[in-house]
Amino acid sequence: IILMTFYTNIMINYLIFISLVLILGILIYLLLSIRQKDISNSGGNKNLETKLSEVSNDINKIELDLASVTTPLNELNRFLGGNVTTGRLGEWNLESIVRDIMPSDSYEFQHQINPDSRDLVDCAVTSAEGIIVPIDSKFYAGQYQNYQNASTGTERKKILGNLKTEVLNDAKDISAKYLLTNKTSNYVVLYIPSEKLIDLINQIENLREDSFTDFKTLIMGPNTLAAFLDMVRTGHHYLKLNETASKVASVVRGIQKEFSNFDANTNSVIKRLDGAIKDVHSLQTRINVLGNKLEKGAESLDEEK
Repeated sequence: IILMTFYTNIMINYLIFISLVLILGILIYLLLSIRQKDISNSGGNKNLETKLSEVSNDINKIELDLASVTTPLNELNRFLGGNVTTGRLGEWNLESIVRDIMPSDSYEFQHQINPDSRDLVDCAVTSAEGIIVPIDSKFYAGQYQNYQNASTGTERKKILGNLKTEVLNDAKDISAKYLLTNKTSNYVVLYIPSEKLIDLINQIENLREDSFTDFKTLIMGPNTLAAFLDMVRTGHHYLKLNETASKVASVVRGIQKEFSNFDANTNSVIKRLDGAIKDVHSLQTRINVLGNKLEKGAESLDEEK
């Protein structure tokens, strides 16, 4: 993006220069053409007025065409120049990283953390423990461009000092806006969507330490933010595993209880079956005794007969 800004500025200046040269060349050509025709023809003042009118119309058309070319280029330059629109570009970059890594139900963009304030944090990520981690994006493209354009070490040192002041002011601001006791983490994240800018941040002595010590603000670039979010995502993963394990344990306990009841019922049935078998054996014994008596009685009747 920084390189695009640099090359866009060069391209805009080059196109403007070329356009001015073309306009000047066309004017010279048209004037010479008019003069030549006026010399060769005897049209008089009327012919001259007609030609001048045509030249004026051609110039107006060229101006309109030039405006149609330079306007979008100027808008692109403004977009990449470090203003509010560039900040929005940083927010898009932040949203892209968060969407790629985090579960869809674990984050919210432009979130109102404090109900007593209208301030909206760029991204609120919720940890597995239910704690909100505020992440706000800042883009210091202008400072980077100034650093690249600096020609002396003194100028670069001054630019780094200005960058340090600007970063600490932003750290103080987002910390005051988005840290809320018992609702958020005890720190906020200041996200800078450019590793080139992070290289400048790393050149500033004690900037990260001062930012965290004084304002509870962690400074992260794209790589460190991705690693940080991956750890938060892992927490969500283990939480789901624990929830699944708890459900499995609950089902196992239910099965164990039902099995115990079934085992008790089985023992009761076995006891009943044993009692029934004994009753059957007792009945069979009585039947056998009764049969013997009937048999002996029949034999006695036969003898008497």
